[in-house]
Amino acid sequence: MPQFNPVSGAMRISNEKERICSVLGVAHDVTAQTAANFVDAIETIYNNGNCTARLTLAMDLVR
Repeated sequence: MPQFNPVSGAMRISNEKERICSVLGVAHDVTAQTAANFVDAIETIYNNGNCTARLTLAMDLVR
């Protein structure tokens, strides 16, 4: 039976003007709350304003 195997994850955090940071090696099973807490911390430390975040997961299809 075919299945997806997680390979890697990356998160990009940006504000309206520019990318604030990228994080590679994000766990494929990270919870939304943990990711949101991380983005909140980045907003506080580096940006002093709202940021958006995008989590990208790469998966291998095993047939």
